[in-house]
Amino acid sequence: MKYEALKWKIISNPNRPKEKSIGIITMNRPENLNAVDVRMRVELDILCDEIKHNSNIRVIIITGEGRGFSAGGDLKSEAGPVGAASEDFDFGNFGPYKELAGYFFNDLRHEVLQRAFRKLEDLPPIVIAAINGPAVGIGLEMCTLCDIRYASDKARLGEVAVPAGFLPESGGARNLPKLVGVGRAMEMILTGRIVDADEAERIGLVDRIIPHNNLMEETIKIAAEIATNPYLSVRHAKSLVKYYWNQNRTEEGWQRELEGIKEITRTKDCQEGIKAFLSKRTPNFTGPWYNNTPFEE
Repeated sequence: MKYEALKWKIISNPNRPKEKSIGIITMNRPENLNAVDVRMRVELDILCDEIKHNSNIRVIIITGEGRGFSAGGDLKSEAGPVGAASEDFDFGNFGPYKELAGYFFNDLRHEVLQRAFRKLEDLPPIVIAAINGPAVGIGLEMCTLCDIRYASDKARLGEVAVPAGFLPESGGARNLPKLVGVGRAMEMILTGRIVDADEAERIGLVDRIIPHNNLMEETIKIAAEIATNPYLSVRHAKSLVKYYWNQNRTEEGWQRELEGIKEITRTKDCQEGIKAFLSKRTPNFTGPWYNNTPFEE
């Protein structure tokens, strides 16, 4: 597959110039602050398979093109399948199945996202997030799946799914509490509060702050140090740390995330969250009763 929503390259280890062992994934939708659309999800799914079978790669760095890491899910492309677009979304010639096709493709986009993020979390090489600006929603969850997180001093991080009418669906509800504590994770998830780089480092959300203009240079230096170490020692060290880290990662947990997001994206509150975000207004959530509220108006 030709990568368009992602850039992918393998560079030489600066400590061993003849050894091409450091991979760099760059999310490549800068005009949308690298929001994760359907194509990016599919490309990441395919790229993770490619990386898994390339034993030369020892470290992966993932970052964003332009002024930020990722704005999360692409709500503009999400709007159509869930009925939140200003116009009726055209899936093509589905005839009487047109409405059902919306549900089908909405479910599929979330299944592909979860599959791709599971593969990212399970990659054998060390994966470092170089957070070069805003990382929110799915963008933040992607960071929590990485082994190490380095942030630019311009980074801003937040879990904004719930205030937008969605749900942390890609490991965020599992990983964020382990990084920052249950109470702080609950606050971030339920309020959508954004933290700056300094606070993110203080609470353990990121491991180091690096001046913005030096972020990739310094991250590559550290990647080179890791890649220079004994191959099997690094692989087994990551495998062992991940084994203990993932003691609460279960198939049931993944399925709960998937079932939760599928249910939510069928609701009027999800439609309202998308419409409000796209029109930059405060949402008016009315669930779970919607048009049948038991309260007086």
